[in-house]
Amino acid sequence: MTDMSTTGWPIAAVERDTGIGRDTLRIWERRYGFPKPDRNPKGERIYPECQVRRLQLIRRLMDRGLRPGAIVGLKESDLANLANQAGAAGTAENGRLERVLEAVQRHDIDALDALLADARDRLGMRRLILEVVAPAARGVGDRWAAGGMQIFEEHLFTRTLTRFLDSATSPSERTSGGPAVLLATLPGEPHSLGLLMVEALLRDKGQPTLNLGVEVPLDQLVQASVKVATDTLALSFSSSYPYGQIRKNLVELRSRIPSDSQLWIGGAGVQRLKRLPPGVSTKTLEEL
Repeated sequence: MTDMSTTGWPIAAVERDTGIGRDTLRIWERRYGFPKPDRNPKGERIYPECQVRRLQLIRRLMDRGLRPGAIVGLKESDLANLANQAGAAGTAENGRLERVLEAVQRHDIDALDALLADARDRLGMRRLILEVVAPAARGVGDRWAAGGMQIFEEHLFTRTLTRFLDSATSPSERTSGGPAVLLATLPGEPHSLGLLMVEALLRDKGQPTLNLGVEVPLDQLVQASVKVATDTLALSFSSSYPYGQIRKNLVELRSRIPSDSQLWIGGAGVQRLKRLPPGVSTKTLEEL
């Protein structure tokens, strides 16, 4: 997350770090009286840290299906309560998930590793991802947005999961032969956990993958789609990815990669797309 607490956040930074478009921010300002940006000497909007935090809470609640009209006008404390309720609902009947989140907040990496290893042994990789890793990622995000978890704890969680998922994919699952699914994120999307979960699910069922990592330039994705033996390019978008850039980038990429290649997209960010560009399809973790 960008730190702009001493000077305020320009609208471009707010859009980037919340995933809420600048046009939407201006509409909410007129319609709901929030946000209420200050102005710099040039007359440009500058958003205080507390308002950005509130916008991030709103974004996460919208991703869970709440409508802007019902939440934009709420106080930050009320938004935090809603986020906490959402997180509690997801963990109330999942003791393993709750223990994972507790280990993160105790900063107990050994316990977190042990919980993940035990879950994989008992559940298998697919159920580990769907029933533990993905819900835990949402739970960490909810707790952070509600002020119940620090940024460094979110980073600690992500780093631990990254290491675990990479090592947990055994050599026998690193299959070869046949076209690989290319995995990547676009410039401006630094979050890698979605890619790793997709990679683990695909490799678990014997599908070759090639994870190019995060923030890969469009030109390089086009080159990889042409030169690597692949018939599918899969992209992940988090909820903080600027909504206004998703469609434009997808349209350009779709027009430049081979016509017989599939283009998959997934992640919380794509839930906001009202319609998909031609030749682009969504994939959830459950569908892999």
